[in-house]
Parts: sequence; structure tokens; C-alpha cells
Amino acid sequence: MIPSIDGPCTAPALTSDGAAIACDRAETTTYELAHVLGVITPESVTLSDNQGSTNSVALDLNDTDTDTLSEVSREALNKNLAIVLDGRVLFAPLVKEALTSSPLTLMFETASEAKQVAAVLTAATTP
Repeated sequence: MIPSIDGPCTAPALTSDGAAIACDRAETTTYELAHVLGVITPESVTLSDNQGSTNSVALDLNDTDTDTLSEVSREALNKNLAIVLDGRVLFAPLVKEALTSSPLTLMFETASEAKQVAAVLTAATTP
């Protein structure tokens, strides 16, 4: 992923796995994405309450998705990795180390942001 550009984004939702321009869900940031590195689907999503903090979301992954995430995160070391849902960038954290186990904990700056992401991911995993 190429660093984001702040400002209105007018790109359509992603529909392919190739390199593309994508917007965040609020259409306020534009991202230049490389090809899709992998696809994972959490088995469950929970808003964490670790040590009184509600700024994190835990994703439980099956073994196959854990292996995929491990491989993808190794390829993305020291780069931003865009997490895309429904053709829009949900968030794009910097990968500092390979992610090799489940559950995967995502940390956010605010409890509100964590709640929003948990709600979106929960809706996406519910049949």
C-alpha cells in the first residue's frame, strides 16, 4: 500500500484483487493499493476489555486464516497493510512484526473507533 492521501475520495468500491485506488469507509482518505495478499474471515469479533481498556478488538481466526495472516504480515513488514471490507479500506495499520497467532488484537486510539470497527466486522461475519 502506498501512503494515503487525505481529502475527499471519489474512487468506486474495489471489485478486483489487482492494484487499485480505494477510499476509506468515510470517503475522506484515498489509498493506492497493491494486489490482494490474502483473504481472511474472522470466526468471531469481540470488543476487548483488557485491563479496563475498550480501545481494542479481538479477532478469532481459524488455523487456515491464521496461516494466511502470518504469510501476508511477513510480506508487509514495516509497511502499512490495508484491511479492506466491502471494497473500502477499514483501516491500514503499520505492520511491525509478523502476526502468527489467534486471536489477533487490533488497537485503536479511541474506544469509539474500536466500537465502530467491531460493529462493522461483526456484521460482516454474521450470516
